[in-house]
Amino acid sequence: MPASSLQFSDTVVLIHGLGRTLRSMWVVGAWLKFWGYRVRFIGYPSRSVSISEAVERHIEPGLAELELEAGARVHFVTHSLGGIVFRAWAARRDPAFPLGRSVLLVPPNQGSEIIDLVRPLGWPRWMLGPVVDELGTEPHHTPKALGPLPPETGVLMGNKATLRLFGHVLGEEHDGIVSTQGGQVEGQADFIVLPVNHLTVLFRPVVMRAVRRFLQTGSFKEA
Repeated sequence: MPASSLQFSDTVVLIHGLGRTLRSMWVVGAWLKFWGYRVRFIGYPSRSVSISEAVERHIEPGLAELELEAGARVHFVTHSLGGIVFRAWAARRDPAFPLGRSVLLVPPNQGSEIIDLVRPLGWPRWMLGPVVDELGTEPHHTPKALGPLPPETGVLMGNKATLRLFGHVLGEEHDGIVSTQGGQVEGQADFIVLPVNHLTVLFRPVVMRAVRRFLQTGSFKEA
């Protein structure tokens, strides 16, 4: 592995998904720490804030607290909605921020077909919060309005759906919550689909190895 591809002073920031907490990313963090990265968990109250509020009140203050060594970079690994929060932050980030590589796990980059289906019922906003109004698949909804991914960002999707309740709106290939096609977005440096579902993506060794490869090389492909 070329020395320039990885610095062990680099930090990986973990951002969880909707309805989750910092604890949901614990296994991911444990793997990254084992491999020598510094790990920082940044949480946000996903069911009570909008995406922009999550960025302004939680992600930006959390990043401001990082103590970085000279020359070190900050990488990101996110889950689900956390990928959209990351994209919202990245779209407005300071160009001087030492952004490294990022892996978005099962992000609804094209919006959520499920949200389109259930939003008119009313109760989803009460249950899931204001992000319900942002996560649709129309051009004005936040995922599609954010533009291309920042450089060196990879997308990892799952296609082993154990929850099939929404299969009729997600299409043939999905992880139970997000369609694999819905993860594709302009600017992705690499894209991979693995046999995991929306939850087990956070625990499976095959996923962790793919994350490691991308952080090291900028590609999910094995050498």
